[in-house]
Amino acid sequence: MAKFKLPRESGTLAVLLCYFIVLGVAFYYYNLGQLSWDILLASAIAWLVFEGLDNSKRLVRAFGVGIFLMLFDFAFENAGWLAGLWQTHSIFAIGVVPIQVMGIALFGGAAWALYLPRKFNIWHSVADCIVFATFGALGEWLLIQQGLFTYNLWWNSGLAFLAYFLTWVLLHFVRYKVFKG
Repeated sequence: MAKFKLPRESGTLAVLLCYFIVLGVAFYYYNLGQLSWDILLASAIAWLVFEGLDNSKRLVRAFGVGIFLMLFDFAFENAGWLAGLWQTHSIFAIGVVPIQVMGIALFGGAAWALYLPRKFNIWHSVADCIVFATFGALGEWLLIQQGLFTYNLWWNSGLAFLAYFLTWVLLHFVRYKVFKG
């Protein structure tokens, strides 16, 4: 009888899902204030170290994805702020983007690029987009509860989910078409 073995990336996505749940519960029950940004940044750096141990030859391309995500997020967040849709509250920010969020996008984006399967897999990509969109929107809701984020006008968690989902679709394109290999 053949044994079924999940690909490494599926296991990593499952671990991320569990970690996101633990962070969500912690942020729900404990108001950590500005420390929340630092915890998220430390998490992104730890993930990059973990992924980088086995993928050091791919770090340059992975950082290309991280830089893209950081610049995209910076432009998107500031555009939304200028349009009056949201506002972040941080003691360290450039425009409206907390410095820690820029680090999260850079280091987390690089780690994310390293964790993906080397060859495109539609089912993994769909699952990945759903997980990151769900916990991105949930994370924003929790940051609102922490007093670190505010939605204005017609922006809401449903639109945040859609924005995260489309961002991750774009990231998959960037990872597999722009930063191949």
